[in-house]
Amino acid sequence: MTKTAIISPLSTSPPVVTEFLEYVEKTLDRRVSDLVIIATREPAVLEGIPLIQSAVKKRCPHVHTHAVELPFTDVKSDEDNLKFMKICAEVLRKEKEVHKTDTIYLCVAGGRKDMCITLALLAQYFEVNGVFHIITPEVKSMDIELERARHNIKELSESPDKDNYYEQHREIFDNLMFPPPSQYNVISIPVLPYPRTMLNDIVRLLTGESTQMRSNVKLPLMLLENMDASGLIKLTQNNVYLTNEGRRFGETLKLGLKLE
Repeated sequence: MTKTAIISPLSTSPPVVTEFLEYVEKTLDRRVSDLVIIATREPAVLEGIPLIQSAVKKRCPHVHTHAVELPFTDVKSDEDNLKFMKICAEVLRKEKEVHKTDTIYLCVAGGRKDMCITLALLAQYFEVNGVFHIITPEVKSMDIELERARHNIKELSESPDKDNYYEQHREIFDNLMFPPPSQYNVISIPVLPYPRTMLNDIVRLLTGESTQMRSNVKLPLMLLENMDASGLIKLTQNNVYLTNEGRRFGETLKLGLKLE
């Protein structure tokens, strides 16, 4: 049986995660085996994790849900963004290598915009099968319902028996977490995957010697010129020089790739 995983960053709006889960299972007709939630240390964000876990356990007990907590409350610097990239690369690698997942879908409706942009870009490198966003036309109405439930969400997160608390307030939570599909639209974001052999050569370049002869680098000249323009390398007539940014990016890619 094939395995399908969903990876989703989380913001203060937990319903987008379960809405996408329902979409994958009912519209795409894919039985989901794993749901990975990526969350910052922001308290209002962390409160949503137990809600998602209990909701999924009640509605889709076959789905294994686990959370990955980021080491910050928000992405506020290049260093934070690099840490986020490395953690996501490791999550994607584990889904393929450890959990033997066949299909990976990314939901970028949750989380900060910069996190979602970064995650969507990583999808081009790590054999992701689809990137999706969720739009809620009546967002004001949904926000009102979410704010009404904030007290219950907080109490659930603090409850010693979270599943029981969810069951006691199931009407509130189910209506919030599993609205009718007519209330939201799922948008597929096109992703152009990089050829694996080219990725391997890029990683070897960016994790290799600080100075390399151009004649020894297998990558096309146009790509090297683009990498120079992006600040990943410095290109001269005879040599390729790695920048600090390029090496850090290369190490991030290496985390998610098993070089061939």
